[in-house]
Formats: sequence, structure tokens, C-alpha cells
Amino acid sequence: MGIDEKELRKLAKVQLDSPILSVYLNVDPTERTSEEYLLSLRQMLKQVEGEVAPEDIAAVTRYFEHQYDGSGRGAVVFSCTAADFWRDYTLAVPVASGVTIARRPYLSPLVSLLDTYGRYAVVLVDQRGVRFLLFHLGEQVAQEQFEGKEVRKLKKGRGSSGGAGRWGGAPVSSRHEREVAMRNLREAAKKVRKFAQRHRPQRIILSGSEPAVSQFRSLLPKALQERIVGVIGLDRGATEPEIRERTLAVLREVERERENAVVEAVFTAAAKGRE
Repeated sequence: MGIDEKELRKLAKVQLDSPILSVYLNVDPTERTSEEYLLSLRQMLKQVEGEVAPEDIAAVTRYFEHQYDGSGRGAVVFSCTAADFWRDYTLAVPVASGVTIARRPYLSPLVSLLDTYGRYAVVLVDQRGVRFLLFHLGEQVAQEQFEGKEVRKLKKGRGSSGGAGRWGGAPVSSRHEREVAMRNLREAAKKVRKFAQRHRPQRIILSGSEPAVSQFRSLLPKALQERIVGVIGLDRGATEPEIRERTLAVLREVERERENAVVEAVFTAAAKGRE
């Protein structure tokens, strides 16, 4: 089951008379084996024995040992057998492992994940066209593309000026080529604007070579420009796994910078208070 803002709001309304076992488990195969994360799970569950029903501990253990398909990097489970309440979520992004007992699901880590990795668009652009993808928590949920006119040199004597320049990694040496490339970029910007109106991404990451990326960026509405959080160097034909890994790294860095800014603001405020 996937997790989005709508599902999170439903979970936030849950309050039971019996304790809910909330389990977050890092199951990232690039960091640990199944044996390692199962051992971590058993150790965490042992720490809450006596605080939650044995049936919940058994249900969570059974899920990870026999039902979880190993397809994600993070897994989240909420269990309260006394109230017949169970939810499980597999995520394409890792989570910090932990167990919490309360009469409500423990949602703070999910809120943080949605804030960092929820609904972001990746726009791969060059002089010919654009490919745009929507990701949510590291999973691709939509993709479209636009292919404009081919940018090619005119035969000698038909306007070729031999001027130097690079648009998306390809030489643009004539006025005609520059005009075709710019028309493609303008149309690409229109397509991306419509895509953003439909899907409303929280953040945007651009990809491509200069000067195509800068030109394309300048053609976007200010509201979309303000959502751009990074630029990477993949071309339009990059694979989905390549795009996902590079963009998740960008978002992790954005989150680290934001956290550092918050810490710095706290220390600055404290220092002013001592003056």
C-alpha cells in the first residue's frame, strides 16, 4: 500500500482504546541483508514486550518473515490486533528503524519523508525536447515527453554563420539552429507548465547541459522557477533508476541544508538572547 497526503490524514484521525505498535524498519538492500534487518527487528520488538499485546509482536514478526516481498528500502507497519487495525507500507526510500507504542499511529517520520521526498518533478531538457517525470517517495508515478523539430545545420549558403555555442551538448552554429532550438525550448516550457498544473509537484529538479538548461529555466513561470532545488547532468535518455538515485541525492542534500539552517538559526537566536 502506498502512502500519500490523503492516507496520512486518515492515519492522523486514528485513535484507539488499545496500544498501537508502530514499526519503522530500514530494509535498504544496499545497506543490510534481510538477516540483518530481521535481527534488528527482533531486538526492537523485544524491548517493548509487556507494553503491547503479544499478538501484535507476532503479527509484525510474521509479516516481515513471511509476507514482506523485499521490494523497498523502507517499511512501515502499524498493528493493533485488539481493534483489528493493521496497515503496512513499502517505501522506495529508506527510513530510520524504530518502534513506538501509543494509542495513535506514530506518524512523525512519515511526515518528514513526505516533506522531503513527496511529489517532485524531474525535467530532462535539451535543444530538441524535454522529458518530465513525477516521483513520489522515490517511486515514478507519471511521465510525459515532448519532441520538437530537429536542430540541424542548413546547407552552406542558406544562413549558416559558423558561430560557436552549445545547446544541450550539441553545437549550434547558425541563426537558424538557434531559432529552432529556442522554439523547441519555448514549447517544452509550455508542456512542463501544464504538467505541473496537473500534478502540482512540491519541488523540481532540472537536468541537461548548458546553455539549454539556463534558457529553459528562464522560460518557466516564476512560481515554477522558485520550486527548482537543483540541477543534475543526466541526458534525456537516462534510465529511471539513474534518475531516481541522482535526484534522491539532491533532495537529501536539500534537507541537510535546511536542517543546518534551522540549527544555525537556533544558535543565533540563543546568542542574541545572551547579549
